Amino acid sequence: MDFEVIACVWLLYRRYKRQRQRQREYWVHPILRDRLTHGMFVTLYPQLRQYEPKFFNYFRISIKSFDDLLHVIKVDITGDSTILRDSICAEKLVITLRYLATGCSFADLHYGYRLGKSTIIKIVEQVCKVLWSKLKFISMPEMTTEKWEEVEEGFKKYANFPNCIGAIDGKHIELIQPEHTGSLFYNYKTYFS
Repeated sequence: MDFEVIACVWLLYRRYKRQRQRQREYWVHPILRDRLTHGMFVTLYPQLRQYEPKFFNYFRISIKSFDDLLHVIKVDITGDSTILRDSICAEKLVITLRYLATGCSFADLHYGYRLGKSTIIKIVEQVCKVLWSKLKFISMPEMTTEKWEEVEEGFKKYANFPNCIGAIDGKHIELIQPEHTGSLFYNYKTYFS
């Protein structure tokens, strides 16, 4: 008897879950279908490549550096083309660089580049992993004690900030003006930091 009750409850639960599941309204949303004619990669990217300062302003990277970076990671980010859709490669790097340069939301990228939001998230994640695996030894060489001491000496000499081996950002922390420093700690935001 207990088995029959459990089976009945389970069947009712499955029916309830099926009714609650949202049916897909579209296979590809009409807004996203126009990606190859109206997406930012097709419309804006070629124009930006014609103007180096605008390209740099948009992606925070020069055209030559972009091309070199694409050459380094192209094999790892190129997917398989199928009958349904072509693989996107340069577009993946463009989307990731835009995300990293501005910190804009995935929803903004989703509408601008006309790709699904979950697709954008996967692209950024994949390209960041590839960038890290390919560039970590180039841009972040293994540090030795001598290199750490050189970095600390630079902070002490140029920033008057001893015992520091790195900085994440130029965050201004407001403070009371130290005695006999004049305008040494006065910043462009019009306070001492």
